[in-house]
Amino acid sequence: MPAVGSDVVIAGIGETPVGRLPGWSPVEIQAAAVLAALRDAGFALSDLDGLINLDPYATPNSMFSSTLAEHLGVAPRFACTVDVGGTVTGMTMLQQAVWAIESGYCDVAACVYGENALTGRPVGAQGLHMHNLLGGEEWEEPFGLHGMVIPYALLAQRYLDLYGATDADLAAVALVTRRHALLNDNAQMRKPMTLEDYRASRLISSPLRLFDCSLVSDGGGALVLTRAGRAPQGRGRGVAIRAIGMKTTHNSVALMPDIPGLGMAAAGADAFDAAGLGPEDIQIANLHDAFTISVLVSLEALGFARPGEGGALVRSGAMDLGGRWPLNPHGGLLSQAHIGGMLHITEAVRQLRGEAGRRQVEGARRALVSGNGGIFSVCGAMILEKP
Repeated sequence: MPAVGSDVVIAGIGETPVGRLPGWSPVEIQAAAVLAALRDAGFALSDLDGLINLDPYATPNSMFSSTLAEHLGVAPRFACTVDVGGTVTGMTMLQQAVWAIESGYCDVAACVYGENALTGRPVGAQGLHMHNLLGGEEWEEPFGLHGMVIPYALLAQRYLDLYGATDADLAAVALVTRRHALLNDNAQMRKPMTLEDYRASRLISSPLRLFDCSLVSDGGGALVLTRAGRAPQGRGRGVAIRAIGMKTTHNSVALMPDIPGLGMAAAGADAFDAAGLGPEDIQIANLHDAFTISVLVSLEALGFARPGEGGALVRSGAMDLGGRWPLNPHGGLLSQAHIGGMLHITEAVRQLRGEAGRRQVEGARRALVSGNGGIFSVCGAMILEKP
C-alpha cells in the first residue's frame, strides 16, 4: 500500500456523460474520460506517459491498454490492463500508478474505465451482458447460480438470517443514494423514490428487488496522477492517496467465507492502520454499492456500525448529506451509474476539492472509498485526503 507521505497525488479527474450513449464504443468512452482528466489537470496529451485501464466487461479485449493508447495516439512508457473484478479495480489501478511514478517508469499516468454496457448489449437482453468467465461456472451454473444478482441474493439472505435484518435495512440504502443522485446533474436516475416505490419494484432474486440492484450504464471515468505540484492546474487541487488496503479470500461462491470472514474487514483495518486513522476521522463514505447488501456488509466490516446495525445507521440519517458520514453523495452505482467504481473515486476527489456544488460535504478532509470484485472476493479500502 502507498506509504503515508507519498508525494504522488490525483491531479485530474474526468467523467463522460452517463446513462445511454448510443454510438459510443468502449474505446471512445475511455478516451473521452482520459482527455477530460488531462484537461482538468492542465496537461497536454503529449505529457501522458503512463496508461492503466480495465477492459470492458461486455466486450472484453485482452490488450485494451494498447488499443486505447493507439486510439489516443500516444506511446506511453508504462501501460497495462488491470482486472481484479468490480469496483476494487479502480483503486488497484491507482496503486499501480503510484508505484510506477515512484519507481520512475512514468511521470504522468492516467487510470481509466468505461464501456457501453447499456447500449452495447444485444437487443432484448436484460441486466449486464457479460462475456468473460469467472472460473467457477462448471461447479455453479448447473445448480442455477450464474451472473451477479443470484450470488449477492444469497449473501443478502444470509445477512437477513444472521442478524434478523429486514427489507427496511436494504431499502434505506437505495433511498439515500437516490436522494443524493437527485443533486447530481450527471446521474442516470433522477426520479425520486419512496419506500413504497422500493417495495413495489419487482423481485429479481429474493430477497433482492430491482432497486436493490445497481444500474447498467454507458459512461466512463478517469484519473490522472503525478507528483504533487507538477500539474499546471493542480497546485492546491491535488488529492493524496493516504493508504490502500486489500484482501482476497476466494473466487467461487462455494468457497466464500461467512460474512464475518469476508476480506473487507482486513482491507479496512490495513488501510486505517497504515494511515493512523479510524472511521471517526472520515467525512465521506463512498462505498461499494453494486447491491444494497454490499453497503450494509461494508459499513459493518469497516467499523462504521456494529454487525447487523448498518441498516439502523443508514435510517438514522448519519449517511445523508449533513450527517456524520454521507454515503455516495454522487448517487453511487445504484443511482448515478455503474462505471466500475471509478466515479466513486472521481466524486471523492471532487468533494475533497470543494467542487461538488449542491451536494458538497462541508468541511470534508478525508474520504474512504471501498470496493470489491466478484462477490466480496477481492476487497479494497482506500483513504483519500485533502493536502
